[in-house]
Amino acid sequence: MTYGQIFSEIYSKNKRYIFFCLTLCIVFSMLFYGQMTSVHAEDIDGTGIVATYGGTFGAALGPIVSCGYFGGIDLSWVMIIMSASSLGATYGGNAGIMGIDKLSGFSFGVFENTYICIFLLIWFGVPLILKAFSKTNAIGCAIETSQKKVNGIMMVIIVMSQMAANVGSKSSLHAAGSALRLISSGISALVCFAVLVITLVIYFLVRYLFALIDIIMVPVCTLVPFVSFLWVGAKLALVGFFILMAVFMPAFYIFISALIVIISAFLFRTAYMAVKYFENIYVRALFKKIFGGYDKEKPLIAPKLPSKVRDFLQGKTVQMVIPVYVLREFPNVKGMHKWDRFWMVAENGSVYIIKPVLGKKECLQIPLYGTPAQKMFINAFLPYYEIFNIYGSEEAIAKTFKKVPKMFHIVFSKEYFHRYADIVNMTGFVEYSQYKEYLKNFFANPQMPR
Repeated sequence: MTYGQIFSEIYSKNKRYIFFCLTLCIVFSMLFYGQMTSVHAEDIDGTGIVATYGGTFGAALGPIVSCGYFGGIDLSWVMIIMSASSLGATYGGNAGIMGIDKLSGFSFGVFENTYICIFLLIWFGVPLILKAFSKTNAIGCAIETSQKKVNGIMMVIIVMSQMAANVGSKSSLHAAGSALRLISSGISALVCFAVLVITLVIYFLVRYLFALIDIIMVPVCTLVPFVSFLWVGAKLALVGFFILMAVFMPAFYIFISALIVIISAFLFRTAYMAVKYFENIYVRALFKKIFGGYDKEKPLIAPKLPSKVRDFLQGKTVQMVIPVYVLREFPNVKGMHKWDRFWMVAENGSVYIIKPVLGKKECLQIPLYGTPAQKMFINAFLPYYEIFNIYGSEEAIAKTFKKVPKMFHIVFSKEYFHRYADIVNMTGFVEYSQYKEYLKNFFANPQMPR
């Protein structure tokens, strides 16, 4: 999957979300425009505009962009720290976290409301507590994943409230004439919009990098006692360290944060594909299993298909179109990568997988079929359903501790639990568990017919 395909997929799947966020950015930019137009003529001179304008943003730009950066590392801890600090400052004098109030005299915006702080503590705290214990770590990850899109909108609103409160309360940019006021305010609105967009970009880049690290840690946190608690604590320590570094060592903080953003940009494709694979194969299935069970009438033609896939299938008689993910590529097939999403199609007895191709109307199409010499297997594995073929002798299938050499390997979600038998019938693939039992009997009694 190329970067263009990733961005196209993000846009197609999140059109309303992106439109909503950009609309909020524009609205708050206009609000910012209005707050920057009050005037004191004595403040304006040849260099005073730049100095005052820069000073206003100097008090707001760093903390606001840092919200995206810190939120990308771990949004839950950032919201909990900010909420707890605000409540501490409100009800305990200066009982907030040491140094956090020194962020350029930064206003905390919506955090100044007690009820919002309590809500944020509960919203972000519950999955964090679940993630801290090995037995509930996977449940916490599932709940947190289901919250992510809402969390992104929350962060946009919080950052905008901070921008409006901070700049609005501190603004001393005043124009001597209406033309100068219009120009300066227009620039202010544009810069505000740019700052908000940059904050969102930084948030998503860094978020996917640390989400990839979280995915790597999930098996360890689930299987090894106390590691989940230590990992949650480590994320708190990391966020706290970066906040203190931003306050007391700003130059070093800028260098480190820029380095992490660059690394996040380079690893974005790998991180995005891995996170989407993990969310769709593991987390969504687990969430459905825990909260209500699998859908017995799960449609075998996915209701939401990419527009190119819909156009490709238009006029065809298909019985099944479901998302599948690649764990091992077909040899010598370009455009296929590990964790890449394809769509498995059953059409009048033929089975193939397709994927939209960026810049082209047609889709990449790869047929799936088995032969007597090289069967295509389908299997109900513990975390997912898998489809694969093997190379070498089939004798490895019959042996308990022998690794089966899989040549091509795709998987699909356990959400299709109640439709698995239908999928087996539609594909015509060999049911692996039954064939394995047959081979065990065959090698135990070679006289059996094959």
